[in-house]
Amino acid sequence: MAELLTRKIAIEYRDRAKHLPSNGLQDIGDRRKLRMELQNRCGLTELEAINILNGFHIGIYVEIAGKRNAEIIQDAREDGNCG
Repeated sequence: MAELLTRKIAIEYRDRAKHLPSNGLQDIGDRRKLRMELQNRCGLTELEAINILNGFHIGIYVEIAGKRNAEIIQDAREDGNCG
């Protein structure tokens, strides 16, 4: 199961991306590997992960992740699979 995206995680990846060669912010090489790592860690779409690495809309993506998580928990409760 993917880890919930937090502001701390997003900032960590944004800061790691800052230390990579910009290459015009293209999704290649080490930047692509970092994007894929973030995607897999937090269950994000490619666009969400790219935007986070570039420092765009971090607060919005953290909020979206929280809402997704709340919906998953609520669905599990309704299905009788949780608490």
